[in-house]
Amino acid sequence: MRAHFLAGELDDAHAVLEAALAELDSDFGRMCLRTAPENVTISGWEELVEAIRDHEGDPITGVTLAIANEADRAFEKGQVHHPYMMLGLYTDEGFEFSGAAAADLLAQTETEEGPAWAGYDEDIEVYLDLEGLDAINTALLHHKERHFFRDGRPENAPLRYVEYVLGCWWRALLFHQSVASECAIHGLPGGIPVVAGTVEMRPEIVTVHGIGARTVEKARVVEIRPAAPIIAADFIQVRTVEEVVELTGADLRRKVIETGQEDEPEAKRGMIARIFGR
Repeated sequence: MRAHFLAGELDDAHAVLEAALAELDSDFGRMCLRTAPENVTISGWEELVEAIRDHEGDPITGVTLAIANEADRAFEKGQVHHPYMMLGLYTDEGFEFSGAAAADLLAQTETEEGPAWAGYDEDIEVYLDLEGLDAINTALLHHKERHFFRDGRPENAPLRYVEYVLGCWWRALLFHQSVASECAIHGLPGGIPVVAGTVEMRPEIVTVHGIGARTVEKARVVEIRPAAPIIAADFIQVRTVEEVVELTGADLRRKVIETGQEDEPEAKRGMIARIFGR
């Protein structure tokens, strides 16, 4: 599944996830499937295009776009959790977006020290919003089985944990499909690439959208295709559960609006957060 996202194969990812969610035959799976790609939309894209065209100085050559949840969110009954968007606009000052293929952009996201463009975003006020993901996002945040503890080495993961993992991938897919739709319908001036991902959300996965997405080198993505059909349990990854220390929502809002620059918190930020942190 990760290989599909890295290569920009969203239709293939959709087909696999849709079948796996249907196989669950659960209320949660049906709720996910009721949220179709056409119902998840981004507002403000026209303003983004206008801001890029009207930018004075060196031309904008790269965009980063991510969704995240407020760290200081409340969990009262009935509370709806709306993911917010993080936007970064870049020239070639810190990194040559204009000459980069999608594989080059993906390689930057994998560096230990963070991408070369970090800290070079332009101070341009553009606000995007994502509509249609609130129900799934809220259900995932309130899900009762978000971890799989392997005490006693169980052979199978609990069904509710499986549905949680699938729901996380479905949320990421719907976000990326909304970005891909805007790039296909409206695009950005000059075919600017969009490096999109999720921050402090499972799965932390990056996809390159726009003109650069066509240049992904398939050989750089390793994918194992099993002979048997993929089932829901195939999405479970064995890894140690670690506590993640997040910035507060107030801090994120203040940094993005006032300076566009995130300070390094005391705890080390995740790699994906450094990619989209500005």
